[in-house]
Amino acid sequence: LHPPFNNVKVRQAVLTAMNQEDYMRSIVGDDDKLWKPLPGFFTPGTPLYTEEGGAMLKMKNIEAAKKLLAEAGYKGVVAQDMSATKSMGDVTAELLKSIGMKVEFVATDWGTVGARRAQKTPPGQGGWSMFHTWHAGADCLNPSSYTAIRANGDKAWFGWPDVPAVEAEVTNWFNAKDMAEEKAAMARLNKAAVENVVFAPTGFYLGYQAWRKNVTGVTSGPLPFFWNVAKA
Repeated sequence: LHPPFNNVKVRQAVLTAMNQEDYMRSIVGDDDKLWKPLPGFFTPGTPLYTEEGGAMLKMKNIEAAKKLLAEAGYKGVVAQDMSATKSMGDVTAELLKSIGMKVEFVATDWGTVGARRAQKTPPGQGGWSMFHTWHAGADCLNPSSYTAIRANGDKAWFGWPDVPAVEAEVTNWFNAKDMAEEKAAMARLNKAAVENVVFAPTGFYLGYQAWRKNVTGVTSGPLPFFWNVAKA
């Protein structure tokens, strides 16, 4: 809603400079089995996953990002965070500085972030320019449950993107007659969402789970399921 990120070239500058590996290693460390680059918005390994239009997320080009900032006539920014989000916030603060942006970094509790991100006022009046969060892969399979991918202005998720090209493809996905039409709509949706930077995807990561040896029946899933679990 507000400068500098109401300018798409400033948002594109961030994507152009980003290295998702930096974000993922800040969360999961050196275990390469636990993360994947994500040149798009949907969950890897699922039927509708697409990388269409995701080249910007593979660039990792600081100089190209600086050029976009110059073209945008950039002036200044804010960032905020929590645990995995604190790690990503640290990476972003350094990233933005490296391309010549001024950063006011606010590290606070998630409750405060949750309240502040709902504010639509300018950053200097209690609002914000950027915050970090995460979404479960199970929520990011398609537009029906993926609120953050929507770009319908005041009805959209925090940040309130207004991108008719994204919304058109959401509608096309809902209206698709078969899987081929669904995939085509998702590819166009991903491309429009990257080009307009609905938000900046920082990668896809897995977390370890542990349970005692006398516990059985644990089912793999996006969150702990307790049915069929037994303890010897």
